[in-house]
Amino acid sequence: MDIQSPALSLKSITKSYGDNMVLEGVDLQIETGSCYGLLGNNGAGKSTLINTIIDLTRADSGEVMVFGKKYSTSPLWIKSKIGVLPEQELLNSEFSGMEQLRFTGLLYGLEESDLLARIKALYNYFFDNENDLYKACGSYSTGMRKKLGLIAAVLHKPSMLILDEPFSGLDPLSSQAVIRFLKTYLTPERTILLSSHNLSHVEQAATHVGVLHNKKLAFSGLLSEFTVNGTNQVEQSMINLLKTDEKSTQELERLLS
Repeated sequence: MDIQSPALSLKSITKSYGDNMVLEGVDLQIETGSCYGLLGNNGAGKSTLINTIIDLTRADSGEVMVFGKKYSTSPLWIKSKIGVLPEQELLNSEFSGMEQLRFTGLLYGLEESDLLARIKALYNYFFDNENDLYKACGSYSTGMRKKLGLIAAVLHKPSMLILDEPFSGLDPLSSQAVIRFLKTYLTPERTILLSSHNLSHVEQAATHVGVLHNKKLAFSGLLSEFTVNGTNQVEQSMINLLKTDEKSTQELERLLS
């Protein structure tokens, strides 16, 4: 793999569902070694863009390149280099946590001894009780499922880690553990793309941010540029960028009085 190539390059990505245009000519380049936070309001198209990047959804037009390669010519190679945590993690409810992780690792061709060592190290980092590893995934809480999904995504040490709402359902301590993990996982040879509504967590983890708005990227660049060298928090910068006329509460006040 040529790590000098951009980790991800999107050119003129357009996607619509019927008459509903979701993405219109989105251009994006993410360099290897960066953690890119994808932001935007509900319905802005973040999950659609991520699904396009991982080849779960095909764009109507445009080009997706991962480490300089296209899905049309190198689909298995690309998928071997990425790890994905979707917003709705795909766990088999009848599998135990261990069975789910072993199944995932074997799909990636990991050797049994190496796989078990990785499972143990990751599980002990994210979980307090090792006995939970042998319980059915269907009995897991939302936060436990999210953490198990993250472990499954990184078992094969992917060069690109793609996370859709990784902090959803996590308590504050677990969220901080994920942030510390992401900072450790990020190296000059690895890239992280994460989408989250938790702006404070994105601010702690990301080196770069992009904001989807009105079907396009309204901003894409360094986190420091977005926050004006730290004079703004990410939340305030988002409000400034996407600011619309505030709706009057006069009618609500009359109805609720």
